[in-house]
Amino acid sequence: DYVLKSKKILKGIGEYVYKNLKSNNVVMNKPMGGFYLMPEFLNKRFKTSSEMCSDLLNKKSVAILPGSDFGFLKDRMIARLSFTDFDGSNFMSKINLNTNIDDDLIKEYAPNIIEGVLRINHWVENL
Repeated sequence: DYVLKSKKILKGIGEYVYKNLKSNNVVMNKPMGGFYLMPEFLNKRFKTSSEMCSDLLNKKSVAILPGSDFGFLKDRMIARLSFTDFDGSNFMSKINLNTNIDDDLIKEYAPNIIEGVLRINHWVENL
């Protein structure tokens, strides 16, 4: 049950983050499992992905890792975004294997994910 519920929750949250961040200014592959995405921000304002991630942290208090830490070129605005800032034990205790992980459940049990996505979107809109 633990592994199946974990996969179900992370799949639902990953799809939420993907659906709500993907735009004309942010491209990424649809999540295929795991707990992170690798968005590319289509903005030429920054010289390095490290500079871009520092700007997001300083302006919106959202921490993501620069793609250059994972072998991408420094001048590509790729980052690693983990979507694990929630109480997994609490979330798991509220669902069963037949539960549909929808936006309402994510809002209730993973509010930091919702807030983080909103902050990133606001940041992107103001670049």
